[in-house]
Amino acid sequence: MNTYIFTLSIFLKIVLLLFLYFTSTLFGFAQTTPTWHFDTYNDNNSSIPHNFINDLAFDKTDNSLWIATGGGLVHWSEKDSIIYTPKNSDLKDYGIKCITVGKDGDKYIGTYGAGIYKIDIKGQTSHLHVPSKSNKNTVLSIKEDQHKTIWVGTEEEGLFRIDSKFQTLISVEKIAFTRVFEIIVDKNNTKWIATERGLYTLDNNNRLKIYPSLKDQPINSIAFSPKNQLLISSTLESTAQFFVAEKKQNPSKDVHYQFRTMLPTNENLWVASLSGLSLFENDKWTVFNPQNSAFPSTMVSTLAQNPKDNTIWAGTYGQGLVKLSQLQKLPKGEFRLGTTSIKKGDVVRLHIGFERATAIFNDTTGISELVEFMTENKTIRIELSGHTDTAGDATLNYKLSQERADAVKLYLMRKNIEANRIETKAYGGTKPISNNKNELSRQKNRRVEMRIIE
Repeated sequence: MNTYIFTLSIFLKIVLLLFLYFTSTLFGFAQTTPTWHFDTYNDNNSSIPHNFINDLAFDKTDNSLWIATGGGLVHWSEKDSIIYTPKNSDLKDYGIKCITVGKDGDKYIGTYGAGIYKIDIKGQTSHLHVPSKSNKNTVLSIKEDQHKTIWVGTEEEGLFRIDSKFQTLISVEKIAFTRVFEIIVDKNNTKWIATERGLYTLDNNNRLKIYPSLKDQPINSIAFSPKNQLLISSTLESTAQFFVAEKKQNPSKDVHYQFRTMLPTNENLWVASLSGLSLFENDKWTVFNPQNSAFPSTMVSTLAQNPKDNTIWAGTYGQGLVKLSQLQKLPKGEFRLGTTSIKKGDVVRLHIGFERATAIFNDTTGISELVEFMTENKTIRIELSGHTDTAGDATLNYKLSQERADAVKLYLMRKNIEANRIETKAYGGTKPISNNKNELSRQKNRRVEMRIIE
């Protein structure tokens, strides 16, 4: 009898679990998987002065972002920014190669030709030249360790540390006269140094070690995975290789292993590479680039994670700065346009501003979102409807509204969206959404709307 009751209770629990699963799925409460949204900031739509970004560093004191660009150093937030160049600051080089923000809030800046700068918490600037026979003052990497010592990797002269008063560069002799690509610091304060002659470690007692299996092999990027595995990217002439704990990995057809940098998070590994932005998650690679997503570039130079909200930021060569937002996958039949959820039949006003009496854009926020939407949803067909205000001749307004819809379609086609996925329709001024009594109202009516048709 007891066995029967036990078996029956197990059976009822299974039935209950199945019921909960199917009802949660039916009503849209099933667990969803994350997707990614990309916001791009460049010299066309923000205060970033140069679209070639070399490095990123967050300042934990105010959660602002410091950006090393080919056109100066940028202290940036989404609301405001300050640009430091030779014209308005003590920096003597427009080309900023790398930056790190110390625990005290001091900024350490490496340049292409003017050595190292320090901007302290009070805004005062100090400068050090890199000792070099060829007078090449290029700094490739800067890192602060747990004891607040600053380590500097250079283009020609190897590894240095800076004294506590920021007055002297002290050479690490056994890693001299070589190119140092990257420096990372582990939880034991051991420095891991990626060089053109192999991978080195330097412990707290200044004991230097080289990995024998990687000796004389150029190591351009290193990181530790969420599982604390050592990740190594090596580039030898035209060959790029990826190692996990010194074990060479089989190449992925989607990923170019010439990594620029790697960014481990609690859940996964992000990689800046020559094939785009790569995500290594659950032993699988996902690559985001213009060919398969709304990510704007195949040349990703650097990555950083905002310590406040954990968002990922990517710097690119040529397309500026990209912010990644993690979104939850929508229920079946719904789609995301920007951050708005839409479904078939919904009419959505695109955030595209038009000059008066023209089909010329003066605000392209909405069209960028539409490109992303069409790129990610490759089977969807849409209708674009053009509209005008009611001022002027109705026949001319009808023609103008068609030109506006056609202008958006042409823009999409130039972004590799197939023409047969886009229909256009003109309404002139017959469907106003505002009263046309003043310029602001008329501006709202000069618009293009989108509707999913299949």
